Amino acid sequence: MTDSSEGEVTVTEPARQRLADYLLYMEKVRGSSAHTLSAYRRDLGEYLDYLDSRQLSLDSPESVRSFLGQLFRKGFARTTMARKISSVKSFCRHLVREGFLETNPCDSIPTPRAPKHNPRFLSLEEITALLDGAAGDRPIDLRDMAIWELLYSSGIRISELAGMNTTDWDQEGQLIRIRGKGSKTRIVPLGEKASARLQKYFQASGRWPAQGNSAPIFLNRQGGRLGVRGIQKRLERRLRDCGLDTRISPHVIRHTFATHLLDSGADLRAIQEMLGHESLQTTQRYTHVTLDRLLEVYDRSHPRAERKGGGS
Repeated sequence: MTDSSEGEVTVTEPARQRLADYLLYMEKVRGSSAHTLSAYRRDLGEYLDYLDSRQLSLDSPESVRSFLGQLFRKGFARTTMARKISSVKSFCRHLVREGFLETNPCDSIPTPRAPKHNPRFLSLEEITALLDGAAGDRPIDLRDMAIWELLYSSGIRISELAGMNTTDWDQEGQLIRIRGKGSKTRIVPLGEKASARLQKYFQASGRWPAQGNSAPIFLNRQGGRLGVRGIQKRLERRLRDCGLDTRISPHVIRHTFATHLLDSGADLRAIQEMLGHESLQTTQRYTHVTLDRLLEVYDRSHPRAERKGGGS
């Protein structure tokens, strides 16, 4: 291996130059978030460092297998290994498209299968406690209650909520415009209770009627945009005050939205559209949740259910 500290070019130095171009492509063309870009930069930098340390070629499948073996030996979780290998595969596909590699060394490499877990969601009693439990009447309290109601009413991601502006809220039509992953825009209906709580928050903060500008909908104490971490911290406090599990994340509320809609007979494709999923397969995770609950009810209630009471 050449030693870059002595001014020589490392095995992967040309690829490192291409990595900067690839990250720029992801940002400008694919609309990847700062979090995604940071993860790819870290994972691919680790991969290129590994190739240099072993003097491995970038275009060899054995190099990818060797890196995967190293991840296993270090005891990484399968979800982490799957993410890292997925980053390498995506980068190599880009290098082939750009003519930097003739063939993709990852074509024969399987991605480690992450264990599948059904999405966690809140019961109707739990979400009711979160939304209807006692709360203060300060502007910050009304803001928080509007946030929880909006998350459950629309199923949007916390990052999407944090990025919303006043112009994204159609007050009369009770709709919101969401800028999702890949800068894709979708329109999502907003329930009457969420609209009422938004209006109440705006009135208490002296911003009603909402101005037609691009000001953030949700403000922090300093008058700037309320960020993702700020929302997470406020949710932890609210959960603690309601006697609920403080490990519940805003994403669990999104899962709750989808599960409760499906339980009530909503069309799966309509839920897919509201959640902003590109693939229906992603949305179909929720059918497993409702099927499990259906079997529980059947086993508990049907007089001819052989599994009732654990019998065989």
